[in-house]
Amino acid sequence: MDRAARQWIERRAEPREPVSLRARVLHGQGLAMWADCVIRDLSASGAKIELSHFHKLPPRFVLLHFEDGVAFEVVLKWRRADLAGAAFEGRHDLKGEVPAHMKAAQDQYIALKPALGLR
Repeated sequence: MDRAARQWIERRAEPREPVSLRARVLHGQGLAMWADCVIRDLSASGAKIELSHFHKLPPRFVLLHFEDGVAFEVVLKWRRADLAGAAFEGRHDLKGEVPAHMKAAQDQYIALKPALGLR
């Protein structure tokens, strides 16, 4: 195998689809710390997000996907400048019942939904 071919071997379990979706990173006690971001690619097991490098991400956080009304519990895998890779550990539909620790994410989704023009 030549050098160029080795550099492009896909190591993910499934390919990620390129997207441009509005999202929000939530963390801290009661998910009170947040930063708006953009999901740049997405798969069933993770995502690449773009947010300002000035916002420090903890090792675990919640990713609120506005268009789908879903909150993912994620683990930070890597961070380079304004990009970060996240692996999903849990998925919660915010349109129904959610566990107590995800209630703050659901509250933000419900509050922001009309302003974002979401149904």
